[in-house]
Amino acid sequence: MSLRGVLRTLVLAVVVLGVIVAGAVAFGVIDQPSVAATESRFAGVNASTTVVETDVVVANPNPVGVRLGNATVGHAITMNGITMGTATTEGFRLTTGNTTIGLTTPIDNRRIPEWWASHVRNGERTRLVATARVRSSLLGRTATVRETEPIETGITDAFNSTEPRPVNADLPLIDDPLLVVNRTSATWSEVTEETTTLSTDIAVSNPKSIPYPISRIEYEVTMNDVTVGNGTTASGYTVPADGQETVRANVTIDNSKLDEWWVSHLENGQRTDLRVDLTAVVELPTGDTARLSLDGLGYGTTIETDVLDGDG
Repeated sequence: MSLRGVLRTLVLAVVVLGVIVAGAVAFGVIDQPSVAATESRFAGVNASTTVVETDVVVANPNPVGVRLGNATVGHAITMNGITMGTATTEGFRLTTGNTTIGLTTPIDNRRIPEWWASHVRNGERTRLVATARVRSSLLGRTATVRETEPIETGITDAFNSTEPRPVNADLPLIDDPLLVVNRTSATWSEVTEETTTLSTDIAVSNPKSIPYPISRIEYEVTMNDVTVGNGTTASGYTVPADGQETVRANVTIDNSKLDEWWVSHLENGQRTDLRVDLTAVVELPTGDTARLSLDGLGYGTTIETDVLDGDG
């Protein structure tokens, strides 16, 4: 047979095969593969990227293996509707039954501040959705499976207390306690893409017979030893003699620091030790000032999450 004849035969065979496949699809002989299961897990993290590995189990209901060169398997992760990462693969062969296809989804850590702001705005709640899709242009159909996981924290709850706590000056000629903190509470106030502000109310009583002005309160916020906020607040308060004053201290978190915190959170087994250290600068009758650590407030909490743990 001449070369031209061989080529003509090959072209005819391809056309016939296409007609057979098209007919099989049209008459329902070839069924649409579906997503039987997914399993995702964190597989690594560095300063810029978090890696999620996902096993997508694709079920082939057909009695024979199928090579779906025009099919794609996709995976996407969203947190409160914010797309954190996507991945796709194509041109794979399905054996009869189940086939496991591995995907690697990179998350850009620069998305963490945007997610954090949404988490706080949503009452410290996040809805994480992992979506897997199998799309066949030959069959003209898409199979989709979504896995949803909640993330909840209680940062403000950890600050609420009605336990009286003494504040000591530890200075000569001054009887301690200098002040007493009777009550603390906190709420989230201003939330932007750049900063998150925790407004704390501190009810302070003065057991002395002279007033004590508080010139300012200094604060530092750490999450796994990553400093995410520091500054001064609450200026111009005076705790009257034998009286009480409620001091409003606004503690601001710099959201741009949160991608660094996120790395520490994952490296620490999805655990974060959050602490807010407050120091009151008080004016004394001598004209001097005293820096009073409010560590007795004990404002610290542990944030633990258990998402994408591979239990899919």
